Amino acid sequence: MVCSKCGEKFDYYEPCCPWCGAPKPVEEPKSAGNVSPMEESSEKEDECVTFESKRDHDGAFEIARQHVGSILSLCLGLFLFRTDDMFCLVLSLFFVIGAPFIFLNARFLAKVVHKVKCYKDRFVLCTCYDEMAFSFDKANRPEMKISVFDGYNTIVFQNSQYRKTFIVCERDFPEVVKAMKRVYGISAE
Repeated sequence: MVCSKCGEKFDYYEPCCPWCGAPKPVEEPKSAGNVSPMEESSEKEDECVTFESKRDHDGAFEIARQHVGSILSLCLGLFLFRTDDMFCLVLSLFFVIGAPFIFLNARFLAKVVHKVKCYKDRFVLCTCYDEMAFSFDKANRPEMKISVFDGYNTIVFQNSQYRKTFIVCERDFPEVVKAMKRVYGISAE
């Protein structure tokens, strides 16, 4: 949340800005006048807090370029492997060994969350290709695990029904990861 007085970002769940002490803006109560149920439900649907990633991530084009680069690297490595020259054989090994690393990096970047929308009853995690909602309800709780990488917590959400994985890093969304740990009751091991 951004403070209206000083412009600094602070945690959504804090009652006031820690830098200037300005109170958090209060949501105005909606009038119970002539509001149709359809308009009321659309207003409730729009009530969310959106968190953008604090770091720049590769977009869909860059990820596709890395996939194509890994395939070309593998093909070039296999082509150079057929020669009798020792330099070309060593070069082909670099291409063949490097191709899976490029491919795995591209797959990881496709799963990194770029934007999180927090509604009252669910989180919506958005990557560069798709988005999926994860409910706070205990009956519909997703499979998840938390790991520590470079001193930061990383939460991995896995949806086995659709075979999709979403990676939320504390470096990108510190307040969201705190809220997820509190809501889902998970802790670092």
